[in-house]
Amino acid sequence: MECDLCLLKVRTNVYLENRFFIILDCKSCLVPMVVWKDHTMDVPEPDGQVVEAFLTEVANQFYGDKNYFIDKNQRDILDHIHWHARLKEKL
Repeated sequence: MECDLCLLKVRTNVYLENRFFIILDCKSCLVPMVVWKDHTMDVPEPDGQVVEAFLTEVANQFYGDKNYFIDKNQRDILDHIHWHARLKEKL
């Protein structure tokens, strides 16, 4: 089975890439997203903290002074860790 996140055939703006993860703009919602390169839903806690810190740094630059949050809710692809930095909606 081919996984779109593993293959990343369509790459948008890439902010950071190493052998463990990549941070790039999500091709469907155009916000910063991190993808753990191993096909898993379980990232060890120290690694998860590092990945979140890098995504937060990218989001700080991307959004400037706008309020955002790290969305860890897996919506469409339920077997591959990927988190988005999304704008907070105004109430």
